Amino acid sequence: MYEEYIKSERTPAGKVLEHILRKAKMTRKQLSIEAGIYPQRISELIKGTRDFTVQQSISIEKALKIGIEGYFYKIQANYEVYAYLTKREQEKHPDLSKFSKALFWDTRIERINWTKNKEWVIQRIFEYGNNQEIEEAIRFYGKETIQAVLQRISSKWKEEARERNFKKFVQ
Repeated sequence: MYEEYIKSERTPAGKVLEHILRKAKMTRKQLSIEAGIYPQRISELIKGTRDFTVQQSISIEKALKIGIEGYFYKIQANYEVYAYLTKREQEKHPDLSKFSKALFWDTRIERINWTKNKEWVIQRIFEYGNNQEIEEAIRFYGKETIQAVLQRISSKWKEEARERNFKKFVQ
């Protein structure tokens, strides 16, 4: 039952604890008494304003009868690795001054993860972008990546524009 959360790298340990408490119909105060941890500390762990220690993790696991040692500590470590790698990916981006805000009208351009969302970004640029935006995408991703991504798109929406820009800039 609890194994599913260990593999989840995108969920902070405090949110997992909150979810488990809700499912168990246990209050923070009850957990605090069972685990021998101050109620305020439990709240801080759930809110994510304090990190789990190994000792707290084990005390809470025993109180909740979770048979995986270091459970919350491991979830926390997985999340921290994920958050660090995501932050590093966010730092890798093309020259944003070359893109109009209208191109990414539905999101804040500075929050785009250009690595994880490259398929969506490339498709958007080749469907709606101007020459400068397309050239910057090619500089950032490289022609081979652009070509591979565009060939995988099966959508007929704006297919003409994509193909025209592909022939003009990539081939």
